[in-house]
Amino acid sequence: MGKKERKNSVTVDLENCDKMQHLKPIPKSRSSSITSIESNGSFESVLRPPPMKEFDDLRAFEAYIRDETWENDFDYLHAHLKYYPPFILKECHENLDKVKPTANKNSRKFKRNLQHHVQRHLMKEMAICGGYNMDFKRVDVRETPKTMVWTYEDSTDHGFNPEEEDAFNRHWKLQLEVCCNNENAMVDVDYRAIPL
Repeated sequence: MGKKERKNSVTVDLENCDKMQHLKPIPKSRSSSITSIESNGSFESVLRPPPMKEFDDLRAFEAYIRDETWENDFDYLHAHLKYYPPFILKECHENLDKVKPTANKNSRKFKRNLQHHVQRHLMKEMAICGGYNMDFKRVDVRETPKTMVWTYEDSTDHGFNPEEEDAFNRHWKLQLEVCCNNENAMVDVDYRAIPL
């Protein structure tokens, strides 16, 4: 990342992200996302999946999560992040030409550092930006010759009172998918908040 890019990048102050104290009613704008499907002669209301936002910067991704919380859409979002993890940028002194060709899914050191980054930094920063508890548990690990995918899920109450969730009908689960490949150090993160 050059000096010009660094000036234009989004900054997120993790110290000043507000924690959500209480849930609010579902935003009225979400009703435009409900569509009717005919099945067996009856109409059924179905919520369309949220539109996917693409990011190539970790801070912009975190800012999006924070902004969606402020806009009361924290339980209905889909974000995709494609980036070089901070430990890779630190290792090559932010000069992407100096990234080692062995920094990929075939390297045990890379996988270990990526897991550390995801569990100790990315998930915690997402929870701070979201303003509520995220308790991701690893659900699945899939490895193919070209990719390795870790899948995490959080189906808890996110630190809110179950009665409050019932009152506003705000039940949701979180899915996080982290994927690395055998060609380079680029990492794909797919984050979804899905209303139930």
